[in-house]
Amino acid sequence: MKLPGTATQPENVQIAIGKLDIRPGMAFLDVGCGSGAVSLAASRFTDRIFGIDRRPEAVEISRARVPAGTFLCGEAAGIIPGLPKIDRCFIGGTAGIEAFFPALMERLSPGAAVVADLARIGIASRVAELMRGAGIFEELLQIGIARGYDLAGDIALRPENPIFMVVGRLPGGRSP
Repeated sequence: MKLPGTATQPENVQIAIGKLDIRPGMAFLDVGCGSGAVSLAASRFTDRIFGIDRRPEAVEISRARVPAGTFLCGEAAGIIPGLPKIDRCFIGGTAGIEAFFPALMERLSPGAAVVADLARIGIASRVAELMRGAGIFEELLQIGIARGYDLAGDIALRPENPIFMVVGRLPGGRSP
């Protein structure tokens, strides 16, 4: 099933997972979990997977892909306060970020990492601003992927839409 919105490209999933540095026992939150691709990748490292999406069909798909995870349907701002402390967070959906970001900051453990994968520069700038205001901003990346295709017996490259990744990290840290 194709969900509305921009799916996280497989290459970006791997970059995000690398930036998050998820370890066993860590609580991972996927905000805007969509198809569950990022939660599935995270489940290779931890069994404490939580996902939120406002679309019931996205929650169903994520549950099917990561049966051991906990996936909740609704607005992140209302759901996040009821979650356990979060060690790693991926933000793939930014609808309502102004409302859910403060709640997220309250649930993050010391040393927690947050990675947001964004298709629009304006939203990337806003997320970076939110992270700066919270004192967690680490970096903003632009990621460009091009895919090869056959052209006159040779290979040419067709670029995908560039993606912006904003990374934040809380000071401190712990090993679960």
